Amino acid sequence: MPLGLIIDGYVDEPACFGVPPYISPYVRYCAGVFMSHGFEVIYLTVDQIRQEKADHLIRSAEVTVVIAGLTVPGRYRGGSPMTLKELKGLSEIPRRGAMIVGGPIGSGYALKGGDAALDVSKILDVDCIATGDPEAVLDLWIRTKEMTHDAKRDYGTLAKWAEAGAQVVKMHPMYPLIIAELELSRGCDRTDGRCSFCVEGLKAREERSPDSVAAEVRCLAIAGVKAFRFGRCANVLTYGGTLTPKGWMPSPDGLRSLYSSVRSAAPDIKVLHMDNGNPKTIATFPDKSFEALKVIASYNTPGDTISLGLESLHPQVVLQNNLKVFFDQALEAVRIVNLAGGTRPFQNSMPSLLPGLNFLIGLPGENKETINENRRFLEKLLSEGLSVRRINIRRPMTFKSTPLGAVDSSAMKGIRDRDYKAFKDWVRSEVDPVMFSRVAPEGTIIRDVICEERLGNLIFGRPLGSYPPLLGITSSTLKEGDTTDVTVTGAGPRSLSGIPWPLDINNCSQQELQGIPGIGKARAMRLILNRPIAGLEQFKAVLDDPGLADKVAKFFSFPSDEGAI
Repeated sequence: MPLGLIIDGYVDEPACFGVPPYISPYVRYCAGVFMSHGFEVIYLTVDQIRQEKADHLIRSAEVTVVIAGLTVPGRYRGGSPMTLKELKGLSEIPRRGAMIVGGPIGSGYALKGGDAALDVSKILDVDCIATGDPEAVLDLWIRTKEMTHDAKRDYGTLAKWAEAGAQVVKMHPMYPLIIAELELSRGCDRTDGRCSFCVEGLKAREERSPDSVAAEVRCLAIAGVKAFRFGRCANVLTYGGTLTPKGWMPSPDGLRSLYSSVRSAAPDIKVLHMDNGNPKTIATFPDKSFEALKVIASYNTPGDTISLGLESLHPQVVLQNNLKVFFDQALEAVRIVNLAGGTRPFQNSMPSLLPGLNFLIGLPGENKETINENRRFLEKLLSEGLSVRRINIRRPMTFKSTPLGAVDSSAMKGIRDRDYKAFKDWVRSEVDPVMFSRVAPEGTIIRDVICEERLGNLIFGRPLGSYPPLLGITSSTLKEGDTTDVTVTGAGPRSLSGIPWPLDINNCSQQELQGIPGIGKARAMRLILNRPIAGLEQFKAVLDDPGLADKVAKFFSFPSDEGAI
């Protein structure tokens, strides 16, 4: 049986994410191609081969596929994307078989915002850099031994690969604590041109059927996946929509068909989230968008985020870069999302669906007023009491295939580095804590938090989901890799603080007790010295502060369960 090797270097692009705990469609579809042709498949992540070299596998494989590349920069906790140096090193390992490199790397290589992407064709010693679909390139090579770098597939062809390749998730080092990125469509749905920096607009728009998506989800669920995100889609709101003279109009019925099909395919689902939504769609079709958002909020799981690409709200920057919305349109979009998705589906849960905001600094047309306008917008959200799940501020990567790639770099330096940093610092210190406290106030319960890193008495973790919150959990017993429910005790600039939920009143540690607002060292010791505590009434008596006892009882479980939520 021939060997097919897949090396996952991780991907991050506007409409697809594949850094752990996410597993991207690219690697699953390539696995499906291998399996459909009778290959033995070995899947490794770049973090695995950093620990144990895979040279012998590359030498012996009939074909090696490397998936890599970033077209948007980010900060990652679950893994480190493959660098160009690492990719070049892999390409130079002697091999008897072919090597195909695919993913966003086909558009060029850049590692951080503000960088111009490098053309890797003269750097890598590979048989093919796929500028089309790597799974289609792979299939054609296996069938004909011809390398066609721009080979494409359609959704009819994709179905069997998507379903067969689902099994590869079991080889992921974080399995089963992974989230499967799902493809709904390709290309941008804008009918008025594309943003100056975006590579997604280069692709023709096409859409998968709900039945096809559900069939893949069913196979992934059988393989053990319980967390999913509609991430490979430029605008989830217009899935199944109608083209009008004003653009693509949302179809609540189309979204209902999609979400209900996926729910039926994976009845034990724990996470169902989305990613991208176009704020202009919401501003142009407010009523239909509200209905569509309500449909999403009725089928998803709490803590979902619709990522709105505002980029800049400075009018001349919007015009010069063909961005999506102006100030008032963006404000209306945030209001509508809050109205449709801001409720909490369960007691003390995260809200159903809230906006995430993306800002870009480093676009043509910027000047000192650009940041002032963006800041004024965020101040307006604060004053109106609106909630935002996350605010992402970055510099764009520039690719030759985009309009921005043809602009002289001097035209993108209207904002000084220190002003860019000052704006980010202001958002992190003045805006984020307020938004965190609105989204996840004290007492919010966040389920299935995966512990990742210990620092002293704190262990940091995140749940699976779309832009999951980072939690610093006060606990001396939790270990890296453990999963726990957490109740929020406070908010900081970049993370939430919390304790395991519910705390066993008779077995929790002093540090955990002191992690609860209002319980200091003296009260914690008093509770410990008076154990066992039989129930809420004894708890109140020991604490000697009925008001505080009523407030903090929600954090505990008692033998009689009187105080548990």
